[in-house]
Amino acid sequence: MKTIYIGPSLQGLTTNTIFCGDYPPHVKDLIEKRPAIAGLIVGLESLQQSRRDINKQGHILHTNLQKLLKEK
Repeated sequence: MKTIYIGPSLQGLTTNTIFCGDYPPHVKDLIEKRPAIAGLIVGLESLQQSRRDINKQGHILHTNLQKLLKEK
């Protein structure tokens, strides 16, 4: 299954990075340090809806984005 990261660009991970299957080791390390990253990786088939949902107060995507932004 193809997935895409829709969060902000970080050192080692940029917005709109597409993954096919498992994540590379450096992304796994980032997720371990900042778990909210995993919550901002969505299936390509739900990309359009996810881009809308990330801006909705109270939605889990919005919550994960806010957590990640606070950690910067």
